[in-house]
Amino acid sequence: MERNGRKITKIFIIINILLSLGMLYLIYSEHQTLEKQKKEKETLTNQYKVLLDDDSISEKEIEEINHKIQELQNIDETIKEKKETVFKLAQELEQKIKKKETKYKIAYLTFDDGPYYNTYKVLNILKKNKVKATFFTTNVNGTYCYDNKKYECHKLYQEYAKANHTIANHTYTHGWNRGLYSSASSFINAIKKQEDLIKKYTGITTNIARFPGGSGTPKAQGGTSRFNAMVAELRKNGYGWVDWTAQDGDGGSLSNVKTGWKNFTGSINENIEVVLFHDYHWVTTNILPDVIKYLQDRNYIILPLFYESVMINK
Repeated sequence: MERNGRKITKIFIIINILLSLGMLYLIYSEHQTLEKQKKEKETLTNQYKVLLDDDSISEKEIEEINHKIQELQNIDETIKEKKETVFKLAQELEQKIKKKETKYKIAYLTFDDGPYYNTYKVLNILKKNKVKATFFTTNVNGTYCYDNKKYECHKLYQEYAKANHTIANHTYTHGWNRGLYSSASSFINAIKKQEDLIKKYTGITTNIARFPGGSGTPKAQGGTSRFNAMVAELRKNGYGWVDWTAQDGDGGSLSNVKTGWKNFTGSINENIEVVLFHDYHWVTTNILPDVIKYLQDRNYIILPLFYESVMINK
């Protein structure tokens, strides 16, 4: 009897965990996949299945547990549908913008080369302004943050996912001057390695990439034919790629806020913009709240990138 009591107690602990996961599902927004949470749910589901093999558990208890699992599955489907709806509407808006049928415009804020410890400041600004962005990640800095060697930067991957930003692939090495573009094989291997790292920490499989240095760099280093071979490998692996249309210049020798702001405002001239920033740069961190306001005041809707966007080369 005591053994049965312990077993039932374990079951209800698992139910409470599952319900807690369900609440997390409800507060996540529709902009990002829930693969990480689904993986956690599957693990818990397998745990309770082991308990169900015990004949001492009643059919009523089994039915109740199955009902809780079904509730989570329904939440999965609801949020998946919302996410798909949002991106479908974004696609429709892109087409209206192209046809000049609306006053609204779109800005995709993108941040390269992270994660860094400074990324927390970027994430906090985005959160405060209720804005979603896209982070092109790399492992060039290794496990610990370049700007805080005591902090494990891989923790930032979970922060990207929790905040429902788009996580994208900037290759594992970022080594555009260290053989990354020596062949299509070396390039796609760096893409796949970074894909595995992202999936390890988030459960998410990304399908958007950016060439370190931009697409002009591999073209300059290896010619059009080698670049085309790299693009073919991206397509084969389900990826699209994107450059940018606007920037503040923080990837170069940007030394002050005034110049960064002038670079940014001077480069905004399209109805659909992909804005390049780097989440390590203090200038970008300083001007980011004003960047968001500047765009929104000019009828830009700020969105995270998604594979079906017209800005993604496929």
